[in-house]
Amino acid sequence: MSKEKDLNSIRDNIDSLDERILSLLNERANLAIEAGQAKEESIKYKPAREATIFNKLKKINKGPLSNNQIISIYNEIISACRSTESDLRVAYLGPEGTYSQSALQNKFGSSVDTKPEPTIRSVFEEVKQGLCDFGIVPIENSTEGSVNLTLDCLMDFDLTICGEIEMRIEHNLIGYNKPMPKEGIEIHAHEQSLAQCKDWLSSYCPQAKLVPVSSNSQAAMNASSNDGVLAIGGKEAAEKYNLDILDSNIEDSSSNTTRFIVIGKSNSSQTGNDKTSIVVTTKNEEGALYAVLLPFNELALNLSHLTYRPSKKDKWHYSFFLDFEGHKDQEDVQQLFKQLDILNAEVKILGSFPKAIT
Repeated sequence: MSKEKDLNSIRDNIDSLDERILSLLNERANLAIEAGQAKEESIKYKPAREATIFNKLKKINKGPLSNNQIISIYNEIISACRSTESDLRVAYLGPEGTYSQSALQNKFGSSVDTKPEPTIRSVFEEVKQGLCDFGIVPIENSTEGSVNLTLDCLMDFDLTICGEIEMRIEHNLIGYNKPMPKEGIEIHAHEQSLAQCKDWLSSYCPQAKLVPVSSNSQAAMNASSNDGVLAIGGKEAAEKYNLDILDSNIEDSSSNTTRFIVIGKSNSSQTGNDKTSIVVTTKNEEGALYAVLLPFNELALNLSHLTYRPSKKDKWHYSFFLDFEGHKDQEDVQQLFKQLDILNAEVKILGSFPKAIT
């Protein structure tokens, strides 16, 4: 009886806390409405403000809930409060069930209007035309490198990178759990996913025909309508298209991570923990890249990523994509831009934004 009384007392305390939490959540929502009314801008998503909140919560969290759990909870709280200010519409590389959709939810929560798009370029088009406020696209994988389509679109569109998400990617072989034909089996997936699983596929499915498609969700759709097709995808894709997980964690690297970016038309203010992305187009001449990189060393700016693409303006001219720590409004970064300007190199600032919350 004593234990039952103790349990009832604990439950009463939990109920009391729930009432207080509910009251505080609604109080927070009312304050969000007041803050929204005080803002002059029409777009209410403020990546710097939200990153500051998350980083502060990580510092003061004493458990037993982990930092990841706290961030997940507050992501939904902020998403719900943000929706009381205005409706956000976010495009992502679809169809439903892609990793891009998971990245969207990790960044914006579930209280937003989402729009799946068939290609990375169409995500950019939606944001450019004002049909969506923001877009989510993959830009880099830890094992397979840059997503060239995204890099090309960053060159072609006058949009800004205003956020990033790093997400651990776990690939699964999915399909119907029943006997497969002995011949003619196809495995469909996005080309990046096929590359990330190439060793596993070579070892366990050497006879299968590997078919690259626009997304892993498209692969799952294909598998759901064809008994001779399997797909590589996440758990969300398997659930969405009622498929079975035939084998899990088939990626070759246990640390397989994809970085996604948020594209929009707004700039992010400084948080003290920022990154800046630029693209520099140089002439085809000796020492051009060295001259671009030298100021980073002189100014002690930490360069975190470097890749290149053909500039498309002239043959053998290249555009170099660089990510480095710091915000474009910082004095040392402003000095960097001045030094690059002396080189007569074409510089495009793609955006300054808070580092991914990890």
